[in-house]
Amino acid sequence: MTSETSSPNELERLALNAFRESRLDEAIQAFITARQAFLAEGNKVKATEMASSLSVVLLKAERSEEALEAAIGTPEIFIQSGEETLAAQAFGNLGSALEACGDLDGAEETYHQAAELFASLGDSEHHRYTMQSLSHLQLRRGRALEALGTMQHSLDAQPRPGVRDRLLRYLLNLPNRLLGR
Repeated sequence: MTSETSSPNELERLALNAFRESRLDEAIQAFITARQAFLAEGNKVKATEMASSLSVVLLKAERSEEALEAAIGTPEIFIQSGEETLAAQAFGNLGSALEACGDLDGAEETYHQAAELFASLGDSEHHRYTMQSLSHLQLRRGRALEALGTMQHSLDAQPRPGVRDRLLRYLLNLPNRLLGR
């Protein structure tokens, strides 16, 4: 089945498969084609979903400027369409693209937006991943204490942490225990 005769959903499936198999150039082209096909059908939400996914693939392919271009505006379209989960994911993708392009202030703000939205949706797993990304960014910016607090917050928000996260939580709390807090 060629891209000219494939349905938008088939193009999306082909793009996702190519991405999973690390065939990034193929995935990029398939997401672009799928986005165009969904737009042609008038399905703005799916077209925006393809743009957001395209951003992820472009980041993996180390094409950060293109990734940012693909991600810009996607959260707002999802919010306008009532797709809050997709909006939260898109904020996270946008934050990653901003960070890769060196806009650390914009990335930090966008990660906060993603985390707040995930928290309001009760999605603790994605909230935790977003807070970890935010913590890494804060650490990268030389704000170690703030990064530590952000990581602590992400661990405290977990309803049932695994062994690794319980150990990390214990280690993060160790200074407070030693200080008698």
